[in-house]
Amino acid sequence: MANQSDKFCDICQRMNISKPADTFCPQCEDFLCGACQNHHKVEKLLNSYQTISIVEYIKLPTFIKNVNIKCADHENIFEFYCKTHDNLCCKRCLITSHNDCNEITHIEDLLSMSASHKTSALDDIEQILKCLSTNIHTAIDDRKRNLYEIQQQKDKLLGKIKEKRRGINNLLDQFEKSLLQELSAVEKESNQKMEMVIKELENRSSKSIQLQSDIAIMKRCTSNFQIFMGVREMTEHVSSEEKHIKSICNGSLNNVTIECIFNDQLNTFFENINTLGKIEMKTIKSEISFSWADDKTAQLYTPRQKARPFKDIQVELVHRINTHGPVHGCVITPSGKILLTDYNYGMFKYDKNGGFETRINVKSSHAFSLSVVDETTVAISAGGWEQNLVLVDINSGNIVKEIQMSDWCFGISFQNGSYIVSTNSKGIQIIRTPQENVTNVMSVSGVHGNDSYITSCQNFIVHSDCTSDAIICYNLKGGVLWSYKDPILRTPCGITLDSDSNIYVAGSASNNIVLISPDGVNARQLLDSSHGILDPRAIYYDKKDNVLLVANYKGSAFVYAIS
Repeated sequence: MANQSDKFCDICQRMNISKPADTFCPQCEDFLCGACQNHHKVEKLLNSYQTISIVEYIKLPTFIKNVNIKCADHENIFEFYCKTHDNLCCKRCLITSHNDCNEITHIEDLLSMSASHKTSALDDIEQILKCLSTNIHTAIDDRKRNLYEIQQQKDKLLGKIKEKRRGINNLLDQFEKSLLQELSAVEKESNQKMEMVIKELENRSSKSIQLQSDIAIMKRCTSNFQIFMGVREMTEHVSSEEKHIKSICNGSLNNVTIECIFNDQLNTFFENINTLGKIEMKTIKSEISFSWADDKTAQLYTPRQKARPFKDIQVELVHRINTHGPVHGCVITPSGKILLTDYNYGMFKYDKNGGFETRINVKSSHAFSLSVVDETTVAISAGGWEQNLVLVDINSGNIVKEIQMSDWCFGISFQNGSYIVSTNSKGIQIIRTPQENVTNVMSVSGVHGNDSYITSCQNFIVHSDCTSDAIICYNLKGGVLWSYKDPILRTPCGITLDSDSNIYVAGSASNNIVLISPDGVNARQLLDSSHGILDPRAIYYDKKDNVLLVANYKGSAFVYAIS
């Protein structure tokens, strides 16, 4: 077989002539010069063969160049195909190895049959490659998003670590200050007592010196009679001074020491606490949806796990929650906390069993919908005059960030690092992170965003239009994929997706929960007023635990297990 490095005409070389080749015949596997190519064209047996230029030949894939038309065992041209052994055969192969094979096809017949499918087969492979390219770029974008999230998480953790360190430092400073104050107080008290003793002893010393001076004068200047009469009184004075000094020496001359007795728990602290904390890396299953081309013949891909049949999806009540006010939005956080937005009072937090924990003030007086951003943060849309998105830390209750939208915001969904928001007059908008620049993705003609909800996945956005009672599915460029409308669903509000892209919608006026298939063709009622569903506004599907959270406008919310 001719190699890519052969640049000379094969026919001329057989005649010992070296002449540069201009073309290559795939059927003959010969390089041809201009003259030989002309003969090739007019040769009766060869005129149907199509030649290609040397430049095109060089661009051919290596495995195509390596295709051999001759049998390696017999040096004869392959003329037959054995389906039993999946082998190409020459005439001698048929005699020596395939005498008993019943499924022998002439290659010419096989090629003529396949010719009509050639373009289709290559188109199928090309489609697979396009899907692969799309999926690769999707995965790259997702990894870049995750890299950014990790950087954001790192920055947030740096702040928390420093805050914890400051807290410990402040506490230790307080302990130190208190202990130093106590030390100063003890020192001052002991000093005062000793100074009093010293002062008293100095007074007694002065009196003792005075008495000694009096005795010396008495010896020099008084008569024996005066001495006799004065000795008694002098003895009483001396005796009194002696008693005072003895009392001071016996009770006030004990040595004073001051010590610091540290808290015994400090030893335990130093023994048991050898680090300020621990950084953990958790892996959460990606929710990216890839689009794979269907190639049943090659079976290039492992089939995805079979989705639950649409008609077989069932719900079972887990527990009921007594709510505190008019509810518009709800989510279940990755840690299992249940959050409900109250249009008047912000956000209420419940534990996973529905027990009330706290109310979180989100500043806006019109908290509408909300979406989970990460394990500790949710984004809340403001349907009132403030016209913004609010990011809230659900543990501390603090507002992390505010994003100005210049329009009333209603339904919100967080997808792949971006906020997808249904606004009152500007249609559906996407706020890209980290720049947080607002990009108007689409303006839905004739549909108002007021009180409408939204949900999304990797490939599409689903919008509930309560004004027209319609559910509309868009691609990420704003094109309508499908629309669903039926009397079974009236005033659709909250909307959510499960892992199989089935759509759950809360019918406010129809008092029900309706399940819609991913293509918008099929729908059925899951829950109605007999289950306590009365004017439902909010709904959320927790893909982690396969539970559905449904909240009525007033009074009650419900958690259902999905099977």
